[in-house]
Amino acid sequence: MNKVLILIAAGCLIAACGGSSSSGGNTPSSPEAPTGGGPPPVSGGGGAVSFGEPLATQIRPGVEVVADGSSCTSNFLYQLNAETVFLGVAAHCFSPDTNSGVDPCESRSLDIGFNQVIVENAQQPAELVYSSWRAMQEVGETPGSDACRYNDFALVKLHPDDIANIHPATVAFGGPVALATGTADVGEDIFLYGHSSLHFGVRELETMVGSIVAVEGGGWSYSVSTDTPAVPGDSGGPVLDSQGRALAATSVLSVGVRLDPLRNGVVNLDRALRYAKDNGFVDRGLSLINWPDFRPGGDL
Repeated sequence: MNKVLILIAAGCLIAACGGSSSSGGNTPSSPEAPTGGGPPPVSGGGGAVSFGEPLATQIRPGVEVVADGSSCTSNFLYQLNAETVFLGVAAHCFSPDTNSGVDPCESRSLDIGFNQVIVENAQQPAELVYSSWRAMQEVGETPGSDACRYNDFALVKLHPDDIANIHPATVAFGGPVALATGTADVGEDIFLYGHSSLHFGVRELETMVGSIVAVEGGGWSYSVSTDTPAVPGDSGGPVLDSQGRALAATSVLSVGVRLDPLRNGVVNLDRALRYAKDNGFVDRGLSLINWPDFRPGGDL
């Protein structure tokens, strides 16, 4: 299938696009920070991994997440302990103002505690426990600031019934072998996965390979160019660096009207996680669940 067909079909410029929800509170509420404790972790960040080969029926980085009619792609799995596991998404996937030109720091979002988040391959709905868009409003970030423009990250808590069915391997590429910390360099190769229905299930379109072309917002975001366009529904998806580390999550999709129609914005994951922890919205013990097998060929 011609990759350009998807580009023509989208035919739009979409800022933070993943579909928009039709409801949500107008007033931010304080997110309940997850707490630690409990049994030993499934596989702590960088610790021993106890997962076998991933299955298509498992909850993995890259599965679809649907909230109030808005469909997005998940990024990575995170944990506090064996009974408390989270899936990363983009914050804009939970806002009815996503495509309305409203500054994220003034936008509406679904309430923290919204417990009807549908996760592909999960038996039970997940619960929204953190949204950077809500968090920044509570902190009092200035609309138009770099944080407000680029901090686009959310966490949903998986139901305990579904934890036995998780696998940390990113769809297609495997990994993440670790969390990429600091700020990556221009020219760094990246590997991006998107689960949008606009890819029609064609793996060649879902797997995107490219590079960082600019660092934006003082390190909050990367502008990346890929061989295949990311389209609505890919928002929130996992971005790996050349070493297979968790680098970013897809945030801003610019499709069809730019000189470089395959350029998109991805939020610096390390920066987004540090913001959530430093401001007390997420327990500092939260860690990325790793998998050591990175396959840049996209055949996993």
